[in-house]
Amino acid sequence: MWLVMLGLMLTSAMAAESAEAPPTPCADWDHRFQQPLTHTMVPEALRRILAVHQGQGFTSRFAETKHIGLLRRPLRSTGQLVFIPRQGLYRQLNSPFQQEMVITDSAIYQRYASGATETMALAKLPAAKAFVEAFLAVFSGSWDTLHTHFHVYFAVRGSGWQLGLKPTHPMMAKLISCLVLEGEQERLLALHVQESNGDVTSDRFSDARILPESQWAAYRDRFHWPPIE
Repeated sequence: MWLVMLGLMLTSAMAAESAEAPPTPCADWDHRFQQPLTHTMVPEALRRILAVHQGQGFTSRFAETKHIGLLRRPLRSTGQLVFIPRQGLYRQLNSPFQQEMVITDSAIYQRYASGATETMALAKLPAAKAFVEAFLAVFSGSWDTLHTHFHVYFAVRGSGWQLGLKPTHPMMAKLISCLVLEGEQERLLALHVQESNGDVTSDRFSDARILPESQWAAYRDRFHWPPIE
């Protein structure tokens, strides 16, 4: 299961007394969304959202719930994300254990509380590389990048919006059925990922902030510990 191997959705603590019904991001797709957007057909509301994020960094706390078909109870974790263009995505897990991760377009680096590190180069793992490129595209704010990796759908309901994504890369499509982002105005509130095996990972974001380039230096130390060449 690539999502577990990549560590993008790592969790290990069971935190419910009874089973929970998993969310189904891909259910009722045609009811929630109309036809996919073309390269030139971008709703004004989506243009505003992308414009706020394009070329900017992003930081947020997250609370993650992962529903795995083989487990009765979902797995939960909390932590912080930091995205900086051309640097990648930093993911710090605070609970149920301590772990750091840096995700770039060439490799994934993990560091544990013991100080031990692991590196997974993506050059010889095309499926993993496709996933990482698509995942980073979600945070890029670039319409061209987003449209390159996904069939894109968009819906507005009241003050909220949903951005539906279905992978275009064949290898990626074998792993992931869909992604759904939820937000209000220009704020990103949640990301749901449904794997082709039915497992679903949901991240809820809080204290999300845009990071302009003038603030990137304060976060660069998070990206300097991996052996990045």
